[in-house]
Amino acid sequence: MAVSVPDLVAQPALRLTALTSHCDDSERRIRWVSTTELPDPLPFLRGGELVMTTGLLDRAEADWIDLLGRLAELPVAALCVGTGLVHRTVPPVVVETAERVGLALLGSPVEVPFAQISHWVAEQTFAEQYDAVRAASALQDELMRELLSGHGLRGLLRRLYRQLGAGPVAVVEPDGSVLARHPASSTWPGDAPGASVPIEVDGVPVAQLRTRRPTPRGDLLSFATSILGLEVARHQAVLTGRRELLGQLLEDVTHRTIPDADARRRLAAHHLAVDGPNAVVVARVDGDPARLRSLPWTLGPLLEREGDRLPTALIDDTVTVVVPDGVDAKAAARTVAGHLRLLDPKVRVGVGEPRRGVTGLRLGYFEARQAAQAGPGVHRAAPLSLAGLLMGNLDLPLHELGTGVLAPLLRHDEAQHADLLTTLRTYLAHDCASAATAAALTLHRNSLRYRLQLIEQLTGRDLDRLTDRIELWLALTALDADPAAG
Repeated sequence: MAVSVPDLVAQPALRLTALTSHCDDSERRIRWVSTTELPDPLPFLRGGELVMTTGLLDRAEADWIDLLGRLAELPVAALCVGTGLVHRTVPPVVVETAERVGLALLGSPVEVPFAQISHWVAEQTFAEQYDAVRAASALQDELMRELLSGHGLRGLLRRLYRQLGAGPVAVVEPDGSVLARHPASSTWPGDAPGASVPIEVDGVPVAQLRTRRPTPRGDLLSFATSILGLEVARHQAVLTGRRELLGQLLEDVTHRTIPDADARRRLAAHHLAVDGPNAVVVARVDGDPARLRSLPWTLGPLLEREGDRLPTALIDDTVTVVVPDGVDAKAAARTVAGHLRLLDPKVRVGVGEPRRGVTGLRLGYFEARQAAQAGPGVHRAAPLSLAGLLMGNLDLPLHELGTGVLAPLLRHDEAQHADLLTTLRTYLAHDCASAATAAALTLHRNSLRYRLQLIEQLTGRDLDRLTDRIELWLALTALDADPAAG
């Protein structure tokens, strides 16, 4: 805050005399001091200065009138004219014009050098700035203590509410839902005209800190969002570590790299009991898997310094949640999908059937993985098939093997614009019945016979042999499980 003109006049050591009534205006703030004897000082002024001059130039009355009018229009904070060196007193035309144009005019005796006035203004200005910085630092310390204490996010919002004077404050998630507010009883309109500052993690906005009314304390809001972002990132890193540890254990369990007895003991250390039935939820997210680890998709628990409400694991690009007996697995899956849609709007979520024991956990995981392949949204698992288990086993290169088996058909169809792959799929789907296949494809039986013979020639398989039929069916299933492969 700058020094006011009345503050300057009230300083007895400076011996300044107020020569116009405008010197009593406490709204006239001095932002800096400029000493000048130039014919036209206006190009070097920005407004708010205390302009000091001895009147060394011999100005005509018209020149004084023009200069004072322009100083008042800029406006400067005040004009101080030194007396006793060039002028014994301030010229009457200066006093009269200053009063008329609304300019604060001061007289300064020669015994008080302009440097003394400049020093006093500078000391006061810097002292006020230091006090403001110290007060801001104290407020920032209070906000930090509130956040890191047991009061957490709600304590920080309470402190902001008291300091900002901008009405209720709230943390609002990207979907518009209010995560926390103060006062707790306040309503929160979506079109509140107050301030809004993003809370960012890794450069990505994850929420907004909002006030009901505008506030001049944007610096305090920015500091609050910065420490909120750091706090979220810190807890996110801890939570990610826990999720990856559980993910490594679940990988060991699903791939049977550890004995079931050892798996049971290690799962218990993660508060995961397998004596009762557990359902498994698997969510798959497209894009950079690093986003699953760096960006918060459960912001509320992070800001409240809590962990996952259900055992949650990270395995590559998937999130796996183990849902114990008594908890609605479908509702938990919808919650997971809602969180992860912020990272991938087409997130795919599968829900397995509740099963007991380590074996049940293993089967439930593959069930959920298979269900998640159905596409965007939440899908309940169908009864797990042997083919589904095979397709869900990441250690088997089934996609590559399937593509290798069917490569001659894929190349032929692309080159000839033919439908041998569709013909084979339809033939196997109709239990290798020629009449039903021809009807489904709207083909003459001779045309179907020709296509089947061509399929046998290109693939080197005999469609009358059961083992060759199974191999072709598995190859098609592998392509269907990964459409990009075909």
